[in-house]
Parts: sequence; structure tokens; C-alpha cells
Amino acid sequence: MKQYLKTLALLLLVTPALQAAEFEIPLQLNPFPQSQLISSEQRQEPDYRLMLSGIMKINGRIRTDRDQRLQASLSRMTWQLPDGYDPQSGFSFLRAQLDDRGAQVMFECSGRQCGPSSIWANDVFDQSRLYGIDNTQFYAAMRLDQAHVALYAVRRGNGRVFLHMDVLENESQTVSDPVAVLAQQGYVELQNWPESSDRTVASVLDMMQGMPNQELWLVVHWQGQDLELTLRQSQEAADRLLRQVVDKGGDVRQLKARGVGSLVPSVLGSRRQVAIVVMRRGSGR
Repeated sequence: MKQYLKTLALLLLVTPALQAAEFEIPLQLNPFPQSQLISSEQRQEPDYRLMLSGIMKINGRIRTDRDQRLQASLSRMTWQLPDGYDPQSGFSFLRAQLDDRGAQVMFECSGRQCGPSSIWANDVFDQSRLYGIDNTQFYAAMRLDQAHVALYAVRRGNGRVFLHMDVLENESQTVSDPVAVLAQQGYVELQNWPESSDRTVASVLDMMQGMPNQELWLVVHWQGQDLELTLRQSQEAADRLLRQVVDKGGDVRQLKARGVGSLVPSVLGSRRQVAIVVMRRGSGR
């Protein structure tokens, strides 16, 4: 029995080293010295959400000012750093290697500006070990020629430091991306309107930048029995949204606004208000 326990203890000690040796880190990156690879997987990801701003949860849904949806081959890795190192040490170690490979930073944050660590851990990376202290976080989304990388580091309340990396290769945008949806079907609903004007404006600006030669229309639908009233209310809302986009740098020559009130009830369903961006086909400027 004693011999069995000794053998078991030895296996537990060498297993992390074997895992690290067997798992090949993508992009020819080197792990942080003496770190322990505690989780790794590779799979096809049909709809990966790459966060490009801080995150929060509203009504149980993750909200972000900007993201990118990708279909890709996902390599996911989580390491525990040796005692005595902080999250920035591990984060900077991998980030420097990505910089050397010509990676461009799409978004970067630290501390509470990233949003709650619990959301990054449980909802974004599906790794509960990453639930740590909010003000110890570091996150970066980076782009290379053939891949995207999400890099995250945090310290837990017990002092342990974890480093996580998602590498997405052979990727393509999914139809969940608003620009892709707009190009494919000619219209896309503004999901964050009217609850968040900032996120709505950012989404419209992304569409304008993604389709710079297309004439786009902001079309607002408004529920109500009085047609003339709903037409006036929807036009005022559309004009207000247009001004907000223009104030943030949008080109008024590319974007128009129209309120259609309750004239298209099938779009509204049970909702009070709906805003849609419509691409006027064949209207290249």
C-alpha cells in the first residue's frame, strides 16, 4: 500500500510536466518559466466572441461596446504561475512574444476597467479558476496575419496567479457580426437600442467603416395606435440617433434617418421600439 501511494504521488507530480510537454503552444510561443499548464484544449469554435472593450452583464446577458465574432480553430490554455510572480509578469511575458511576431493590439485593459473578473472567468473563458480580484486583471485582444489572440491574467483571493490564452487560427467572421449580416441580408437590427446609445452609436460607426461606399439608412419603428404620432416620434428618435453618430465622427453624407412609425407592425412584434440599419443596394457613393 505504501508503495502504491508513493507511485501515485510521483504520477501526480510529473503529470503537469507531461501535459506541458505533450501540448504544443500555438504560434511558437514559450510558456512562462516554471509555470504549470493546468488546462488545455483544442477544438473548432463556430461562434467565438472576441471582446474588444470592457464587459458587464445586463439582464443576464454580456454587454460590451465592441466585439468581433469568429469561426476558428481554438487553442485554449491556462497556466498557474510560480509563487512570487504577479499577473502582470505572466501577461507581459506572452504579450512581448506576440509583439515580436508583429501582433497588433485591438484592445487592452487592466484592473476594474476590464469589468468583473467573474464574467471573464465563467462566461468568456469558461475557466472558473480565473475568477480573481478585479483590480489585478490584465486583458488584451491582439491580431496577427493568420490568427487572433485573447490574453488574460489575474490573481485569485488565495494569492495564486493564473495566466490564460485563447489562440484562434484559420478564422473567418461569422454572420453574427453586424457588418457581415448587413452585407448578407441588406439590413441588421441594432440590438443595444434604445437601452444603450453609446453601444448603438459604436455599432453604427463600425458598419459605416466596414462599408464606406454604401449609403446606409437608420430606420426607426415605433409602436402605437395613432399613426401620425408614431411617425413623428420615430422620426425624432431617428434624427436624434443620427446626430449622435455624426457627433462621434460619422459622415452625414453616408447615413440617412427615417422614422416609419407603426407602418410595419411585423417588425415590432410586441416591442415598443426597434431601430434597424438598412443598406440601400446599388447606392455606392
